[in-house]
Amino acid sequence: MMLPDHQFVLVQRADDLITAQSTGRPRQMAQRLGLSERAWYYLLDRLRNDYGLPILYDRFRCSYYYTDDASHWQDFVQKFFNYPLYNNNRGK
Repeated sequence: MMLPDHQFVLVQRADDLITAQSTGRPRQMAQRLGLSERAWYYLLDRLRNDYGLPILYDRFRCSYYYTDDASHWQDFVQKFFNYPLYNNNRGK
């Protein structure tokens, strides 16, 4: 499944927070993104499973992080625009 265009800003903000390892607990992350906690879990699931982003949660640091300590914004953008469902629905 694809993410709507308007969620780009949301995903970019999430990437910034995850890269800096300053997300806080799930509820705090959701608040920082302006989402409900349930919506954050839904977005997180899509980022992990649909786009393959290596996001984990560290209970000691109380923060999400990338397993390879790198920003994945460029990876996300490339995958988003090359995602078959996105291209098939473009312009409709």
